[in-house]
Amino acid sequence: MTETDKLPVVAFLGPAGTYSHAAALLLFPQGATWLPVADIPEVFTSVEQGKADWGVVPVENSTEGSILPTLDGFVLSPLVISAELLLRINHCLILSEATRTKGIEKIASHQQSLGQCRQWLKQHYPNTPLLPVSSNAEAARLASVTPGIAAVAGKSAAELYGLSILYESIEDNNDNTTRFVCIGSRPSASPSGRDKTSIIIQAHNEPGTLFRALEPFHRHGISLTKLESRPSRKAAWSYFFYVDLEGHLEDKPVRAALKELAQLAIEVKVLGSYPAAVNK
Repeated sequence: MTETDKLPVVAFLGPAGTYSHAAALLLFPQGATWLPVADIPEVFTSVEQGKADWGVVPVENSTEGSILPTLDGFVLSPLVISAELLLRINHCLILSEATRTKGIEKIASHQQSLGQCRQWLKQHYPNTPLLPVSSNAEAARLASVTPGIAAVAGKSAAELYGLSILYESIEDNNDNTTRFVCIGSRPSASPSGRDKTSIIIQAHNEPGTLFRALEPFHRHGISLTKLESRPSRKAAWSYFFYVDLEGHLEDKPVRAALKELAQLAIEVKVLGSYPAAVNK
């Protein structure tokens, strides 16, 4: 393998066996050198510091909503989005043989996953304490070494840590899906004909600012698929708005709308244009 043939280094929320890992495998089907890290902010810093060529982070879940560390990471990071993936999430309750014998005393998982299985857990294990941990794979690892702890995680985590599946498909929503994006320093991909663009709008705390920021998109016939506010952390009651819209930066309507925002002195940070994903 030559220098130019080296596999890219891809950072993701680890350890191996997380849904982020599964998403990374799908986004890089030709392979990569995998770099599992402890949390989402570290995915950003790993790419920014050159430890990784790309990063894979979750953006939102169809049941639990946005992944706030990811949204906050985009505010200060220079990285852009180059691709997205929609991953169907299938949760299982998994455990070791020691826990099967001893009985389940606690159920561990990532906070988002516990939320996605809230009603099922309440119905089947109403008196069992829930233990939030950094990832589903970490929950599986913990379940593999601690009798009495079961985990909510995927089949791949069960296989990786030698656990058996007690129940499958325990998520409350049958269409439970998480959206992941690939982040890096390279510019946006060329138009594919079915694209999405992500931006951040900084809206000043004045009457009508948000309306003025969104009105050009309506006038140019651009559909917004996501709009969410987050505190700017620059001043009290000052907000950033995260916007996903249909179309590419090179599309004439999108260019026209963004030009109008600039003329209105509304600050816009472009996070990138990329092909819109389909469910996996």
